[in-house]
Amino acid sequence: MSSKGAATTRIMDQFQELIAGSVLNNERIARSLGLSVVDWQAFGVIARAKQSLTAGEISSLTRLPTSTTTRVLDRLEHQGFVNRQADQADRRRIVIRARPEVMERFTSDNEDNPYTEIKESMQDIHSEFTLEELLVVERYLRAVNSGFQSP
Repeated sequence: MSSKGAATTRIMDQFQELIAGSVLNNERIARSLGLSVVDWQAFGVIARAKQSLTAGEISSLTRLPTSTTTRVLDRLEHQGFVNRQADQADRRRIVIRARPEVMERFTSDNEDNPYTEIKESMQDIHSEFTLEELLVVERYLRAVNSGFQSP
């Protein structure tokens, strides 16, 4: 039987390996799209948002300086990934939205979605686990992610 400390060490080792692989995969995907990995990750923040975001909100969520955020948004807009537009509720406020056609590409199972292969691999892995086990993993990952959200 394993101690909680030993299990935590093994989990940390697995996380480090997962993070390294994810960083390298995202670098490859970003490069294939003509973006930097920072631009691609910022787009991910925008795409996962439940509502439109201002540049300041994106800066806060990504923890990038506002000057860097502005340059990232300029590049994403130039490449056609996002739109800037006046907020309907307050026309003085400019909000950023992921373009619908870009969202469709990255949420579809089409082969032009760079995440399709990863998604298929995860589905294969998930087939080896029960629903209850997957729900525990989901709960654990939510707890870990919420720990990274605080400044």
